[in-house]
Amino acid sequence: MKTNRYIIIALLLIILGTSCEDGFLKQDPQTKLSSDQVFEKPESVQAFVYGLYYQWRANRVNRKCFYTMLGTDEVQVGEYQVRTNASLGSLSKYDGYYDSENTFIADAWNSRWPVAVQASEGLWHINQLLKSASDDEAEQYKVFLGQISFYRACILFELTQYWGKLPLPNIVDGQNQLGPRKELQEVYKMITDDLKVSLTYLSEKRSADGRIPTIWAAKMLLAKVYMYAPVESGYRDFGEAQILLEDLKNRGGFDLENNYADLFDANKVMGNLPSQASPEEIFTFYFNNVWPDDNQAQWYAGTRACSSDPNCMYGGYDLALPTDYCVNVYEPGDLRKDASIRTDFIYKGKQPSPVSGFGEDQLSPHFKKFEDVRIDGIKSFYNTGGNMYYFRYADALLMLAECMNETGNTSGAVTLVNTTVRARAFGGTVPAQYVWDTGMSPEEFRTKILDERMRELACEGWRRMDLVRTGHFEEYIKVRNRWQIAEPTIGPQHRLFPVPMVEIKQNPHLEGDQNPGLN
Repeated sequence: MKTNRYIIIALLLIILGTSCEDGFLKQDPQTKLSSDQVFEKPESVQAFVYGLYYQWRANRVNRKCFYTMLGTDEVQVGEYQVRTNASLGSLSKYDGYYDSENTFIADAWNSRWPVAVQASEGLWHINQLLKSASDDEAEQYKVFLGQISFYRACILFELTQYWGKLPLPNIVDGQNQLGPRKELQEVYKMITDDLKVSLTYLSEKRSADGRIPTIWAAKMLLAKVYMYAPVESGYRDFGEAQILLEDLKNRGGFDLENNYADLFDANKVMGNLPSQASPEEIFTFYFNNVWPDDNQAQWYAGTRACSSDPNCMYGGYDLALPTDYCVNVYEPGDLRKDASIRTDFIYKGKQPSPVSGFGEDQLSPHFKKFEDVRIDGIKSFYNTGGNMYYFRYADALLMLAECMNETGNTSGAVTLVNTTVRARAFGGTVPAQYVWDTGMSPEEFRTKILDERMRELACEGWRRMDLVRTGHFEEYIKVRNRWQIAEPTIGPQHRLFPVPMVEIKQNPHLEGDQNPGLN
């Protein structure tokens, strides 16, 4: 794959971004710039960086945002989708279609790997520019190094969490050289090295442009790396993660949104401009409900029973549904349930009926976080354009509590969760019967924190990683996901996705190096 091809793709995505109503970027279309032209001056380099953001954000558009969420104890594939698409159904059934030929798994790879390569090529070019840059130019280029390094670290982190060993980008004379998959230690070294660059050059202050990450986003990701890295990589370190998260808590200036439901209300803190951001946002993917800047997530999260009215904000096609465990994990009085799960489908005073032949789960509970009240009665649910959080402060607090538990301060961890995330969940005060006991054991806390992460972060993309890193992947999915309860087929080999055949054919170094137990 050549650099110029990626440059063109990036700039095309930027052009799509100019149709947004958020006012982020205004420029004339440019689709034929060479790599030399793109890296000729700081203004064009910034455009390149924006292109990385849009390509990475594309993983949160349409049904792609659900591929890596499906098949857990939190999210399962809808009945009609299982019946009519074996490859898609395999993401919950873990059957013979969970293999290298699966087009959905390939799409999850193909929408990430090129971004990592393009970011690597960009880093190479900027390092070349630094050799002859003036002092002023060097300062600008170093800021770009911080931003691009952050994006590459995020993409590589996702890739290794889902696929394990990776054929890391190796840029020679501006172009990537194909190579074999590297061991986890080398993969995590590249990720942490990138984040150290980001910590050096990113700003602590939030920019008016939400596409530019801050040092706090880099610290959040590095903390996740230390918590989520497989033990065998040598990078699992709760103590290091705790230091980063305590700094974020003490100096980052973040706070929990007062009302949990407001986090997902596009008319409130979820507006399209960073100036409307919640104090809880650490890094967010901004969307609009105008094509091509919408995310279309509701199309796949909503119910077909309401699809006869295309302007019903909770209509859709039943792809990603909450498991019964996810629906019932909330305690009575927990306000997060109503904000996260839709159980009432009455629309315009009428109770909808399931569409014949399209599954019996159309009126089962559905995820609610992707609904966009701005389009209700006005636009098709296809045009959903609410923002999607990547890192938010509640996640950081739960991670910090987990680190405290793992480093010997279980009582402090319990107090932190009780007084912050759980207090907000109950409107400010946790009912006495639901206050966590500060005398609980570290093991009991590990069980409780996983449930709490589900309540707080349902369908926000972290559950699969949480189950794998804690060793509960097969255990919990087997008894909580509808399709595994019916026919348990899941095994330890399913903790990773198979390396897609399309990638193996492009890179001969991958031949014969499939993830163990997969085809």
